[in-house]
Amino acid sequence: MKNKGFSLVELIIVIAIMAILAAAIAPALIRYIDKSRRSDDVAAAETINTAAQAALANEDAYDGVQQLGSGIQTVGYATFDGSWVSRSASAQTFIEEVQSSTGGGPKVKYKKNSVSSWTVGVDNNTGKPVVWLSTSATGGQETELQPTIDKSYK
Repeated sequence: MKNKGFSLVELIIVIAIMAILAAAIAPALIRYIDKSRRSDDVAAAETINTAAQAALANEDAYDGVQQLGSGIQTVGYATFDGSWVSRSASAQTFIEEVQSSTGGGPKVKYKKNSVSSWTVGVDNNTGKPVVWLSTSATGGQETELQPTIDKSYK
């Protein structure tokens, strides 16, 4: 007599083997996706940092940021729709320059730490921009990505 197909036991064994393989691969795949999203955010922070450096080359923008005081000053943040908002009227030119260079701001890809928006600031002691990820559009717990990358993002 010819056998025309698989028995139920053979089918269950194959399904069990596939489930074991999927269970073993899934955590590695999730880690890979998370790492990819984090590296996308780091690259986006570099873009924002470059835009902020270009904005500081504008004399009006630089003077407006310097009026905020010494030390690291938060200048503005990206809202959920991608537009940038200045925290101070004196820094409006700086934020407009950053927005025009970034095209409204990149989207945050890695959202496990409840981060939702970009925040840009300037260290007025060194004259260099600083870029963070924030837990809310108006600030909050922040993770620095430029000029140094926070340990949680490596």
